[in-house]
Amino acid sequence: MSDAPRRRRRLPVAVLAAICVAVTVSAGCVSIPTSSSPQPIGTLPSRAPAVSVPSPLPGMSPEALVRDFLKASANPGSGHLAARQYLTSSASDGWDDRGGSLILDSISVLTDGRTDDTFTARLIADNTGVLQPNGHLIPATGKVESRLTMRLVNGQWRIDGALPAGAMVDRTQFVSSYRARNVYFPSVSGDRLVADPRWLYSTGNDVSDQLVDMLISGPSDELSRAVDSAFPSTAALRGSIEGIGSGGVRLQLTGLSSLSERDRTLLAAQVVWSLDRADVPGPYVIDADGAPLNERYSSGWTTGDVASLDPSGAAQSSPALMVIRSGSLARVTGTGLTPVEGPLGTSGALLSASVSSDGKRVAAVTRGPAGGPAMQLQLGDLGATPVTVASGRTISRPSFGPDDDTVWAVVDGRLQRFSRDATGALQAPRTVDTGALALVARGDITEVQVSRDGARAAVIVGGTPILAVISTTGPDTQALTGARDAAFNIGGEAVSLDWVSGDTVVVARSTSDSPIVQVSVDGTPAVGLLSGNLTPPVTAVVGDRSTLYAADSRGILRLGSTDGQPDQYWNEVAPTMGSQAIPVLPQ
Repeated sequence: MSDAPRRRRRLPVAVLAAICVAVTVSAGCVSIPTSSSPQPIGTLPSRAPAVSVPSPLPGMSPEALVRDFLKASANPGSGHLAARQYLTSSASDGWDDRGGSLILDSISVLTDGRTDDTFTARLIADNTGVLQPNGHLIPATGKVESRLTMRLVNGQWRIDGALPAGAMVDRTQFVSSYRARNVYFPSVSGDRLVADPRWLYSTGNDVSDQLVDMLISGPSDELSRAVDSAFPSTAALRGSIEGIGSGGVRLQLTGLSSLSERDRTLLAAQVVWSLDRADVPGPYVIDADGAPLNERYSSGWTTGDVASLDPSGAAQSSPALMVIRSGSLARVTGTGLTPVEGPLGTSGALLSASVSSDGKRVAAVTRGPAGGPAMQLQLGDLGATPVTVASGRTISRPSFGPDDDTVWAVVDGRLQRFSRDATGALQAPRTVDTGALALVARGDITEVQVSRDGARAAVIVGGTPILAVISTTGPDTQALTGARDAAFNIGGEAVSLDWVSGDTVVVARSTSDSPIVQVSVDGTPAVGLLSGNLTPPVTAVVGDRSTLYAADSRGILRLGSTDGQPDQYWNEVAPTMGSQAIPVLPQ
């Protein structure tokens, strides 16, 4: 990366609860919606948001005025001009709408007092998230309560008096008016792109300028210590991004003269994939300080030019399923189960395992020898004799993350990272700081799975699924930071989880109601997947972009696609039925 300091142009986030808003932890949990499509992987169906917001109508009741004010607050344009129409002049002048916006659900407007020309109401709602000024949405839970005063102005009710800092937005209006877009930043190693989801208000206009400006401004605070950026602090977008006659777009950047060729390629990858995933078609002509960013691509960059940094990863067929059955590891074949080569195929002591993405290395947790520690963590080449690298009373299912040289596992409550150097020699294990998790949930850490881009971790703490960022805190030290509930509506019943892509997690829950849910890192609620023919309890789930495997009380079942069409129900993996098999899929 360039040594130039990174520019950060974020606006400060207001502390929304500081004025007139009381937040208390909610004991309840919003129900999990069932996906309208049985396709297991992917976001909710794409559609053009409806962006119209209401305007004050003559004769509106005070209660209706408050509800429409919350809907109009979804439009941030011109300093929330649409929402200011519901305020008196003095209230509008005093309202500091900068900072984050609370996304409210289950809104109640209760009468507190009324005279001929004044009205006092209590607004009570569920807080489901905070939308930061840079478009980053953070899930939240709890109750929000605010007291609002209204008075008659020329015969019409208007909100008067002090308002909480920031904005309060009706969640239904937010969902219909905003759309999530990913901007991408390089991993610290520079060999992968990491998604940084941002929610943009849909005006029907091109969002290219906004996306590139977000790239220039840098990653969200949450990701800032897990990623880098090829944009130096001197970078700026000159003018607007323009369409070109032959197709594609042209953008003119300045302040890039110090970039190396490698950084120029990374910068191009950030731009290309951010615009491509936002449905802005290429090729992408990128000028830097009045000349092409790279002369080789003077006619425009395409996704093929930066295919090695495709955020989806290299296209590949779905990996072969393996299972742990009766304590041994086996491959599922067309004729049944075939034990893997080496001792893991016959040990009878295997408890959990993970296989690297190339299918060549394995990390396994086995029962310890009689009289010794209860569990052992073993690493090695698949088919060979593994090496024991840790022992303990409890060891979680290991995770490979982005490469086959590093394995993560929780040993006796401590998250540890096991690595081998360039010569293949194992290094001393490193303990990863997990203190931030205790701020979200209490209990034992029973599962940690690292995302394929290496920037995030999905964790289960006391049954609560949590998302965190893997931050680099020193030359060889890391910590889980930015920990938050995976979604506001999951609850504390998680027993297993897995990354199916760099920004999507599936979670198995010990409940008969939506036992498997899907969660995105973009801050949206969990969505329940098909469950009609699952037989709870579901004890494990693994998957990739196209296929999920779940272990229920009967065996292992598969949900994916058949003949190119989404499956309408879970299909039995025949060789595993009638057993307590555990699915294992290369990460």
